Amino acid sequence: MSKVLGIVAEYNPFHNGHLYHLEKTKEDTGSHYTVAIMSGNFTQRGSTSLIDKWSKAQAAINSGVDLVIELPVLYATSSAENFAEGAIKILDSLGVVDYISFGAETPDISILDTCADVLLHEPKQYKTLLSHELSKGVSYPKARENALMMYLNDIRRFANVLSSPNNILGIEYLKAMKKLNSTLTPYVVPRSEVGYHDLNYSKNIASSSAIRNMIKNDGFNALSNLMPTSSYSILMKNAKARTYRS
Repeated sequence: MSKVLGIVAEYNPFHNGHLYHLEKTKEDTGSHYTVAIMSGNFTQRGSTSLIDKWSKAQAAINSGVDLVIELPVLYATSSAENFAEGAIKILDSLGVVDYISFGAETPDISILDTCADVLLHEPKQYKTLLSHELSKGVSYPKARENALMMYLNDIRRFANVLSSPNNILGIEYLKAMKKLNSTLTPYVVPRSEVGYHDLNYSKNIASSSAIRNMIKNDGFNALSNLMPTSSYSILMKNAKARTYRS
């Protein structure tokens, strides 16, 4: 029986790292088809997408995704929690998706799942620790990270888990799956080579942030080695028509 992979993405723009994630997951899970839940013309940070949603969807399809479904802007521009819950709701409602795959700085999914369980159910002791940390005047994200490590009582294992952006989003996917009693099976691809916010690139891998920064400051010259040929062509077509946002 055919297996179906689900991916949640912004593809802003679709680059070699995305292609690796897609192909690696399909190979490891034996998935035959891929559904991508993709933000449209606006991204999670509330900014305008580099190219329009139709061009992003075409780049994804050309690179091996079988179906692209737009994540409604209400979820796409919201917090990580709402972004993830909206995407999981859509994937789960399709009734045909077997896996959800996401990249994370922490490759051990049991660590992410433990964090998700605590943050979803918020045991009394955790809430007390969180209140105590917040009373110190630290930011909510830092207070949450500190409270979680103290509650789990294993700083070595859980240190920095909540300070890594892909981990945070991965934990929110797992939280949403628990909340919705989803039957999706999570799969993690370790984030390697470059980090989420890295503005440098390694070999032929660069983050979306780095690519957008290159376009803003240096133009398009270095990008052909960092993106699949089709994705690069679509970007250049938008650049020629001046329908991209740097």
